[in-house]
Amino acid sequence: MTEFRRGPALNKLMRVIHSYSSMLVLVLLLFFAITGITLNHPDLLYSKAGQLSSQQVLSLPEPLRYSSLPESEPQQAQIAAQFRDWLSTEHQVKASVFSYMFEPDDMVLELDFKRPAGYATAIVDFSANTAELELEFNGYLALLNDLHKGRNAGTSWIVLIDVTAVACIIFALTGFWLILKQPSRRSMGNSLAMLGIFISLFAYILSLH
Repeated sequence: MTEFRRGPALNKLMRVIHSYSSMLVLVLLLFFAITGITLNHPDLLYSKAGQLSSQQVLSLPEPLRYSSLPESEPQQAQIAAQFRDWLSTEHQVKASVFSYMFEPDDMVLELDFKRPAGYATAIVDFSANTAELELEFNGYLALLNDLHKGRNAGTSWIVLIDVTAVACIIFALTGFWLILKQPSRRSMGNSLAMLGIFISLFAYILSLH
């Protein structure tokens, strides 16, 4: 009797997991499917809508004016962090990836901000107490495509992609399990699975010619 009940209970659990895993990633699955098409056809869907580019020269505030630059890495990192916070707060320069390079002899600091579909660079001249800021945004289609690839999207978005992938794996495997447990649909399900494998291999072989 225990074995008899275990099968239906397991099937019910699989249905619950299958249903809710699909709902968990419903929007994200649609997002990655649609952006997969836009990535696959960049020439057909290329658009300049929303592209922005700007350059400006900023005057450094008094607390960020230095007459000499330190040689030690910790002190340089602290100064770079001050400029990152200033640009983020006062000039809305946001980015997922941040790097910097000091040239103490020339009294120059170069800041590099990378983000999906764009970047920002700031070249700080301490001799003139100015910062030359350049902003570039390649449009909303490029933004969606870069998010699909996780390009310069930051740790949290990378984690979200991984979670989505795991949920899709669970969704696929539980669906396969449920098909196997339904004799009336098992044959058709197995045939479609084999057809999918064949189509994938055939498309790959064709791509080599």
